[in-house]
Amino acid sequence: MSASRRVAVTVALGWTAWAAAADGPATGPARRYTLDECLRSGLERSVAVQNAGRDRATAEAVIGQTRARVLPELKAKGDYLRFDELDAFDFGGQRMEFGRLDNWSGSVEVSQLVYDGGSVQAALRAAKSYRGQKEQAEARVRAELVRDITLAFHGLLFLEEAVKVQEDAVEVLRKFAEQAEEKVRRGAVAEFDALSARVRLANELPALAAARRELGVARASFRNLARLDEGEFALAGALDYAPVDVDAARARETALRERHELEELRKAVDLRVADVRAEQGTYSPSVRLHGSYLGKNPESFASTEEGWDWGWQAGVTLEWNLFDGMLRENRIREKSIVLETARAELEETGRRIALEVEQACLQLREAAESVESSGRTVELAEKSLEIAKARFDAGLSTYLEFTDTNLAVRRARLQRSSALRDHLAASARLAHATGRTRMPAPEERP
Repeated sequence: MSASRRVAVTVALGWTAWAAAADGPATGPARRYTLDECLRSGLERSVAVQNAGRDRATAEAVIGQTRARVLPELKAKGDYLRFDELDAFDFGGQRMEFGRLDNWSGSVEVSQLVYDGGSVQAALRAAKSYRGQKEQAEARVRAELVRDITLAFHGLLFLEEAVKVQEDAVEVLRKFAEQAEEKVRRGAVAEFDALSARVRLANELPALAAARRELGVARASFRNLARLDEGEFALAGALDYAPVDVDAARARETALRERHELEELRKAVDLRVADVRAEQGTYSPSVRLHGSYLGKNPESFASTEEGWDWGWQAGVTLEWNLFDGMLRENRIREKSIVLETARAELEETGRRIALEVEQACLQLREAAESVESSGRTVELAEKSLEIAKARFDAGLSTYLEFTDTNLAVRRARLQRSSALRDHLAASARLAHATGRTRMPAPEERP
């Protein structure tokens, strides 16, 4: 088999496989998702967001447990005691017994903590700081998910455009190869021209397969990230350009004020401060008021009283731990070290976020410049295509030259789409870096 024949067979097989993949199995209409719909689906179904909400609910329970320590306690108690025999003594030849075989008693007691050196109040502040920390953690998880879905959404739009451009390129080269073969049969051109057309087509098929594979992987990943329903789906959106005015200094100030990570760490510092204060309160005594109302059946079977004997009592309990083997000192030392660690982490995170904002601003400026330059490239490529078409119509150039110019226009447009995707991604990263992530609009209900 000649070299030209082998190339023709290879191209034919590749084209058949590509056409079969392009047709694919028959499926129903794909559901179209806007960016806001994808964001709402991801936020509602994300396990990470759900777990963050559970952590916040746990913090609410901790506050309730701590608050219970400063509220009055009310207890009810009942006792029953039976003896096997009663105590007795002989008196004048008679056996005298004391008490009853069955003994009943009951009481109601109320107590109130009135002073503990401020430990309970500090613990309550710590619990509220813990709740605030978990609220900020939940907001951080949601903002990160919104950023990731937004980036993946625009990335998927670009990959769909890349596959379309690659398919158009293959289609153009296929038609050119068919025309060249027809001219060879008529003897209008040499076989070398047809062979060159087949080679160019064969070289484009692997690139198309790779683009489709990349798109398929991205679609599966995006479905999992946004938690989309099963079945075919399509994205309703476009790669648009919206210029963004970037002020690095103002963006940095906004980030240091709005970022959830920083507020989360500030709450962590407040929590550690309250922990130290609560431990220091254990040096003071605790004072608790208590009172009870109790009753019991008469102790003697010979008693003339009917029913139970009732009475009340009240008192004050003071408890003071004077020495515990240096346990409190070491606990305070431990929690003070944890507090310093939290403060250092807050400071370091602030520097990291400031650097992140600066990098995001630079990336956004670079992306904007790329969008503008790619727009000029598309204009030049389209003008070149007009000239190439005029030359081809006048017989001054070959169809191959015209085809190359046409493909160059398509690739220039794809490059602009890439620049638009990068600009949208840079905008999303800057919004996240400054703590201004755009949340989805509320879903409209009928």
